[in-house]
Amino acid sequence: MVYQKARERRRFLLKLLEKCKKWIPVWEILPLISILAVNCVVYWGSSVLTADRYHFDFTFAFDRSVPLIPEFVWIYILAFPFWAVNYILAARRGKKSFYRFVATDLLVHLTCFIVFMAVPTTNIRPVIAGDTLSERALSLVYTMDGGNMPSNLLPSIHCYVSWLCWRGLKGAREIPAWYQRFSLVFAVLIIISTQVLKQHYIVDAIAAVILVEAAWRFFAKESRYQKIMNIFEYWNRKIWKEKMGDNQL
Repeated sequence: MVYQKARERRRFLLKLLEKCKKWIPVWEILPLISILAVNCVVYWGSSVLTADRYHFDFTFAFDRSVPLIPEFVWIYILAFPFWAVNYILAARRGKKSFYRFVATDLLVHLTCFIVFMAVPTTNIRPVIAGDTLSERALSLVYTMDGGNMPSNLLPSIHCYVSWLCWRGLKGAREIPAWYQRFSLVFAVLIIISTQVLKQHYIVDAIAAVILVEAAWRFFAKESRYQKIMNIFEYWNRKIWKEKMGDNQL
């Protein structure tokens, strides 16, 4: 009975993979799962480890002058499906460009973790007095993201992932030019949303963009991300070869 259930689960997985591979190359799955896992460890892990430490508040005059615009919460929330789509599309450029993208993401995540641990940051969130749908949604975002004691602000993961979503597609012949332009505009709107929702301050956004640009340029040489590519390719063969065959890898 147990063996039969195992075979049924395996057949289900194979059918699912057959359907998904039209949109997501098999070799992209493991890197994407790894990025998601690293993000969870970096964000929540550093929050737990720095919970009892002093948190710095890098509020500048510019930040105080930025108005609260709750309506931007929808842009902020739509960032999540935007990330998912663009991270999947990054593989359309081929393996080398995709692994440059993966290496950039992982290096920036590592840098974020180091900064989160070395310089814990926070800010003072405004009181949401209204009761509109946007204000309710913003209150929920605040509650889910640290409540009255947000952390891990510098650099902004929201900003860096959004900027990388554009950077990873920029100039790709495989991606329509209109969508590349849309990605740039939407990434900028997401960054603006972090400011007008008081989720981040300007220094958080600037640091995020600089990190992505620096890491992307660093990995312009294939030799610098070759090891990461080799590791994922090795495990892709180990995991998927029996299930999908060499021709899918």
